[in-house]
Amino acid sequence: MTSVLTKRNARSVRISSHPTNNTYLPFIPPIEMRRFLIQIGYLICFACSTQSINAQYLVMHAGGGISSQYGGDTKHIGTFRIGAGWEFELSQRLSLEPQLLYVSQGWKLKDESIPNKDNEGNIIVDDNGNIVYTKKGTSVKANYLVLPILANYYLPLGNPHYLYFNAGPYVAYGVGGNTRISGDPDLTGAERHYYDISTFQQKDIHRFDAGVILGLGYEFNRTIKAGIDCHWGLTDVTTSGRKNISVCLSIGYRIFNAE
Repeated sequence: MTSVLTKRNARSVRISSHPTNNTYLPFIPPIEMRRFLIQIGYLICFACSTQSINAQYLVMHAGGGISSQYGGDTKHIGTFRIGAGWEFELSQRLSLEPQLLYVSQGWKLKDESIPNKDNEGNIIVDDNGNIVYTKKGTSVKANYLVLPILANYYLPLGNPHYLYFNAGPYVAYGVGGNTRISGDPDLTGAERHYYDISTFQQKDIHRFDAGVILGLGYEFNRTIKAGIDCHWGLTDVTTSGRKNISVCLSIGYRIFNAE
């Protein structure tokens, strides 16, 4: 048995809390990203002009792992990435590799405990007059184009096997993704169970991201790489100050040598 504690207009709540415009903004990199790309171009030109290039390789990359945010109370979800890099071999042990990656990552917010409501917008109470609570969940998926530039250091273990370490900066720009809201008692019908909204249409989520990448791995026969890397965001991607972080197992494959 339930009773009415208060009454609200469910339709007005639905209009304000459930955006209907899912049109993506055009891909226009912010000024910080354009400046970074110019600086990266200068860095590549400088490194290649001051070092003799032994070889150049097209390297395909793919991987998967977990991602979340730090600086707030969030949980992790799965992530995957795919892309390519152009590796300039400066010596037997050192190379420089700019990359272009498509990365799908995200985070899950801690479930909110909020008063449950019936389809008329009335708060539900039990037989003892206590408010019945429900859990509202939010899971965010954000897709980025990521532009890293990595310095790779190879430690020979016996030709042709190497242990490698890499590090470098990255910039990223959000190009898509959906946020799923589940268990929203202010809505009715199927939307009460879950609905999706565009991630980067939300005012509290920024498209631009930047940070550093740290990784290590093993290279077989100068052709196949297998390793683990961490993308550590250094810029706020939400208005609450949270930053992206992800850990990924990855493989790489050199397509050809462009000596």
